[in-house]
Amino acid sequence: MMGFFMMKKSFWVSILILGILLAVVTYPVNAQASDYDIRLRRDFGYGAGSNVRGTFTISLSGDESQVASVVFLIDGEEMATVEEAPFRFKFHTDNFGFGMHQLSAKVFLLDGSTITTRSVGLNFISPEEERGSMTTLFIGIGGALILALVIFGLVQFLVFKRKPGHTLQPGEVHQYGLLGGAICPKCGRAFPRHIWGINLGVGKFDRCEHCGQWSMTTRATPEALRAAEAAEMEAKHADQEAGTGKGQVKDALEDTRYIDDI
Repeated sequence: MMGFFMMKKSFWVSILILGILLAVVTYPVNAQASDYDIRLRRDFGYGAGSNVRGTFTISLSGDESQVASVVFLIDGEEMATVEEAPFRFKFHTDNFGFGMHQLSAKVFLLDGSTITTRSVGLNFISPEEERGSMTTLFIGIGGALILALVIFGLVQFLVFKRKPGHTLQPGEVHQYGLLGGAICPKCGRAFPRHIWGINLGVGKFDRCEHCGQWSMTTRATPEALRAAEAAEMEAKHADQEAGTGKGQVKDALEDTRYIDDI
């Protein structure tokens, strides 16, 4: 009975030793395999997630000094063989058919071992699919821009709207909105810049709210706006004083109608 137990114990010890030896032998191979991978770079063309079309470069990532040659694979078939560093290959998706493809590489090392990298899935789309995707993309971007402009204009209107029929008077606090104010080169008065003004890079072609004229304007500094407001107020006072003087002369002439000696 004792001999039986000794044999059983020796059996399990042998199994344990064999397992350790297998782990030691296979570990370097697995570690080495994880050191190599493939990279894909879009040189020119379309890419949206896994949907691609155009010119791409597939290359090996890892210690190239230990590599003898690399076979790049598409769906398990040879795509190209490169026998010297840098291990890369340029291709156009149209040359390999439309649809889903798996790209990988078989790496031949100087020590005679071979490693197959992980595969990367890409969907090679047709020119028609590319045009449809681009059209959808542009429509989405254009719609988002228009929506942003509408929201921006609505916020500016709600925050800085004026009362119906109300015109800012000289000396009154001016609100120029989120885009700031400009000074009209025609009448010299300050007015808020409008979201519908045409931006031409060097300035915005905008319409003055006072004189109604369109002209090229730039965003004025707060100091320039205050100066324009002050000049507008002085002009208003001068007009009022001139009007008062004319009124006094008119009243004096009217009074002569009632002098009997004339």
